[in-house]
Amino acid sequence: MDHPRQNVTEYLWTAPRVGESRRRTNLRRRVTFLRELEKTGSVSYSAARAGIDRRTLYRWRDADLRFRERWDRALQLREDELLDRGYSLARTGVPRYVFRNGVMTATYRRHDERLIMFMLNHTRARSSNRRVEVRGDDTF
Repeated sequence: MDHPRQNVTEYLWTAPRVGESRRRTNLRRRVTFLRELEKTGSVSYSAARAGIDRRTLYRWRDADLRFRERWDRALQLREDELLDRGYSLARTGVPRYVFRNGVMTATYRRHDERLIMFMLNHTRARSSNRRVEVRGDDTF
């Protein structure tokens, strides 16, 4: 994406001050959440790793514009990485191995049309809020 990547440490110093006693704990948890969200793309998993209830995170997201921007950016970066990986797999195929009597005898690459259809469906739905119908009898 074209967003300049702002690391989580910068967010730590630009976050709003809430209260001295809880501020450090909340900031540490926010930073942990954002780091995990960048790695995994899962809000539930990242919330559990940071020790924050999801409702609290969504309340913080609604109240703090900077936190919302970092959250959205982390999800977008993870989505871009997944799409890049998906396009790479669709282009080059997935390696498959052939075994006979416990010995690998051959390898080949399998190209999965469903993968590219899913990615196109996701991309189109996200950009225009519509879904592409995929039927089992469609071929390239």
